Amino acid sequence: MKRSAWAVTAVLVVLAVVSAWFFGLDARHAVVLVGAAFAAGIANGLLEAVDVSRARLMPLPVPVRGLAEIQALEFSLSSADPGMRAVLEVHGLAVDAARARPDVPRSPSFDAFVAQSQPAPLDHRTLRSLADELERIVLTPGATDAAPSPSNNSQETR
Repeated sequence: MKRSAWAVTAVLVVLAVVSAWFFGLDARHAVVLVGAAFAAGIANGLLEAVDVSRARLMPLPVPVRGLAEIQALEFSLSSADPGMRAVLEVHGLAVDAARARPDVPRSPSFDAFVAQSQPAPLDHRTLRSLADELERIVLTPGATDAAPSPSNNSQETR
């Protein structure tokens, strides 16, 4: 045990002796109280010396955002004035789409919006045009997500 563990044990024993005197405990109860304090100090010292590696949790997966999130955001914006929360959500979707689809042509206003680290509040028309362009980028088929031809899918095995 370390020196600090013995100091904690001594403090607990002294505290137990003072408590036994203050409360006027008989000898049997005082011995039990002092013994419990000594045992607690020893247990503290032993547990302090134990080195256990802690379990580490796996990081949470990054959620995939796509067309459903864009449509849900457009639906929520259609009935109310756009707020900063909506602007930040559109900005996050725009950054993800720009990273995922670097080959799709984008407007200069979209690129300027994506380049901002903290987007400024936008008016309804600008936010709507950015959402429309974001939808166009997501719906544009890329080289990686080209679907196989329908003739391959419709062949029956004989």
